[in-house]
Amino acid sequence: PYVLAWKKGIAVLSAGNVKVSPDPRISLVNGYSLEIKEAGPQDAGDYVCQIGTLEPREITHTVEILVCYFEIMK
Repeated sequence: PYVLAWKKGIAVLSAGNVKVSPDPRISLVNGYSLEIKEAGPQDAGDYVCQIGTLEPREITHTVEILVCYFEIMK
């Protein structure tokens, strides 16, 4: 068996199928996909998916948030 964990920086967001982050926007989908609702610029950065086995492995996903501002002219 293995344990999958999501981290951002030093913050652990989930461990196994347990959400550790107190942020209500963060959830796990199907037990392993990280979902962030209403993502904003503060959510940009590197997210690490780590699988704890006899030889731990990890992959880093870089999230970039693009914000489009517009003004409605009347």
